[in-house]
Amino acid sequence: MINNLEIPPDRSQVPEIFIRHLGTWQGEYIKTDKQGQFSRSFVGSFTIAIAGNQYRQVNKYEYADGSRLQLDFEGEFVDQILTMRSRSYSDFEAIAWDAGQGLVCFQATKTQDDALIKFIETMTLLDDHQRVRSTQAFKNGIFDGISFIEEIRIA
Repeated sequence: MINNLEIPPDRSQVPEIFIRHLGTWQGEYIKTDKQGQFSRSFVGSFTIAIAGNQYRQVNKYEYADGSRLQLDFEGEFVDQILTMRSRSYSDFEAIAWDAGQGLVCFQATKTQDDALIKFIETMTLLDDHQRVRSTQAFKNGIFDGISFIEEIRIA
């Protein structure tokens, strides 16, 4: 559960496009390898809340084998830029910003399986209830594939 929902976003710090992404989104995540071949897919839900200039996000994944994973993220907006960290990954660092015309850009790094992983993602808000995300992944500086997800707002 995300706390402090009664405090509205600080519109002097939080770009309008981030406010339009509030709520819970759901879709099927599709991953490809660096040749564009299907690698795997899984279902995800993503809950986003903003209180003042504080950001919270909870990602929940469900895999084909029935296993589940939850990742928790938090951050803050300063000068219209979101800086994020995660309790789920000790070295996770990310920034996100309004790129204009309904587009959010996101860049993150983390260490996983002794490799430095870098993500560069775009989130396109198609309307108030539908968005598309695409992510380029790099493993130790080498292109590692693309992921994409079409999501609908469920709450």
